[in-house]
Amino acid sequence: MKILPKLLAASAIVLAGLTAAPSAAIAAPAAHHESSAQRTHHHHHCTRTSSGSCIRGGEFCPQASYGHSGWDARGRRYVCKGDRTHPHWMRP
Repeated sequence: MKILPKLLAASAIVLAGLTAAPSAAIAAPAAHHESSAQRTHHHHHCTRTSSGSCIRGGEFCPQASYGHSGWDARGRRYVCKGDRTHPHWMRP
């Protein structure tokens, strides 16, 4: 019966794979977490107003933001410009 040693060897490989699976399963969420963090890092977020909503074109912007860029909820870029005393978010 030469089949029996082959079956035992195959069983050992399967069992070895099963014992390795939990550590792979533990490592998988960490890898997934990193990739979601990378997505978050690269994902575009809007520039927030003092009340917490996304900026909109034509709205006042803080004097401290004068000359800086900001993005609305759709990812469109605006620049805080115009009158330095009362600047607005305007398309570049």
